[in-house]
Amino acid sequence: MKKSTLATTTVLACLAGLIPACVKIDGGSVEISWVVIAPDGRGITDCSCADPAIAKVRLHLVWVGGAQDGVDACAGQAQCDFPCQRQTGSTPFDIQPTQNGEMYSVSVEALGADGSPLAQVMTPAPILREVVFGQPTEVEAFALVASCSAACNGSVCASP
Repeated sequence: MKKSTLATTTVLACLAGLIPACVKIDGGSVEISWVVIAPDGRGITDCSCADPAIAKVRLHLVWVGGAQDGVDACAGQAQCDFPCQRQTGSTPFDIQPTQNGEMYSVSVEALGADGSPLAQVMTPAPILREVVFGQPTEVEAFALVASCSAACNGSVCASP
């Protein structure tokens, strides 16, 4: 089979869903995970039991260095908002790769049910990471610190 025919066949199989591993790649991807804990170290296993309740976790990818310094690649992108209860999230492979001297400042923000930031939920300092075309960039788990709702004390807010 000629190379062009094989490539066309593979693309058509991907579009038809016959090859489940096919992913459109226009850049790199960033994968994050998080846990919600109380200030005393207890794990909060249900995001709705955090006080205030956390509906989503928003990823921020801010350029450091280069012509796009200070630009958040996730600004206004729904693909960077993840349901809190899932405790993990990954962008599609469309994050612009970094070049020499460039990095992304990776951070997260807790959001309420109305989509507004929850300033009462503490998040860790940003982590610097490079993004490589066609590869996932994994980040250590972020710890979101929030009080445990009095209505949920007990099994949802487990001892450390």
